Amino acid sequence: MKRAIILLLFAFPLVLVAQKPIKPNLNKALNSWKQGKLSEAKEMIDVCVVDPKISLDPKAWYYRGLIYASIDTTSNAAFNSLAPNAFETAMEAFAKCDELNKGSKNEMFYTDDTGFPVLRSNSMAVLGSFYMNSGAVAFQDDAAEKALKQFEKTMKVIPNDTTAFFYGGYVAQTMEEYDKAITYLNKYNELGGKSADSYSLLLNIYAGPKKDKNKALELVREARKKYPNNADFPLVEIGYLIDMDKTAEAKGGLESAVKNDPGNKTLHFYLGYVNSKLENWDDAKKNFDAALKIDPMYFDAQYYLAQVYLIDANKIKTQMDNLGITDADKKRKIELDKQLVDKYKIALPYWEKAEKLNPSDTDVLDKLSVIYYYLGDEKNEKRVNQRLKELGIDY
Repeated sequence: MKRAIILLLFAFPLVLVAQKPIKPNLNKALNSWKQGKLSEAKEMIDVCVVDPKISLDPKAWYYRGLIYASIDTTSNAAFNSLAPNAFETAMEAFAKCDELNKGSKNEMFYTDDTGFPVLRSNSMAVLGSFYMNSGAVAFQDDAAEKALKQFEKTMKVIPNDTTAFFYGGYVAQTMEEYDKAITYLNKYNELGGKSADSYSLLLNIYAGPKKDKNKALELVREARKKYPNNADFPLVEIGYLIDMDKTAEAKGGLESAVKNDPGNKTLHFYLGYVNSKLENWDDAKKNFDAALKIDPMYFDAQYYLAQVYLIDANKIKTQMDNLGITDADKKRKIELDKQLVDKYKIALPYWEKAEKLNPSDTDVLDKLSVIYYYLGDEKNEKRVNQRLKELGIDY
């Protein structure tokens, strides 16, 4: 027993000698990394950056950033598990490198196997491209969350890369992370991004889920100044003005747009819609007629034109409904009924044309049913009522 104890006592020094500390060596760390020995490279660089002298060398932190970036990007699961937060460690190391190298005229670099110097900026460009491509592949594979994380890494690696912020904003928007999408798309524009789609995405967010039409209006006006040749933004602005009941303001923009593009049926239609809202009925008729001359099959223009021709009939109908039962009221009702029939006769062909363009529009059929009733056209009244039943409207 004593002999065994003595042997154990002699064994401990041997163990201690076997576990002697690793001597820090930057070149060994770099060479291990170049050879793809990430475990050895990590072990060595971790020792280097805690060494009192070597830790003051910006190269140590540059190499540490490269090694940990490789751990984060490798497809080897064993290496990948060496550092759970490898990306964050890499970015901290690159930042420390920049801090220590601040004021130096020389950019950090390492020499590759051919003897060619690889600058820090080149390394970051390669790393950023990796994350960008990885994000694109993930998005194509419907892995939006992974895609966004990769684009966000690109933003940190290459903070002036507009593409990363655009893609990040787009993916965040599809994930309904609207605040994040707004941040990234705004950054894209701030950095000088050239795509007008960034504004389109922002407009969809503010006018849609954010329900902030005022901000959307502000943005679309900004977009118009930045992209004066974009044909969509003026129409979007007009649409917002109409939705916000700023019809008088919308009218001015539409009139200018129609002058610049007289063959655009949509502009004529919107101008007619605005004039209808302003109760400029004659102007509205002209606008809808102009749209239909460009496209005779334009149902919306035909529908709203028919509505305008029904305005007078509706006014007369309202007067009739408000009459009492006195003899004078009865006499007035007969007079108004004759006027109503005349107005319905004028409006009828416009509604019949609307029906031809869209035979399944229930509102058109409903209006025709009323008109046919007042005109005593039982055959057509029965026909449209039957069609309404077929469409699920019971008469």
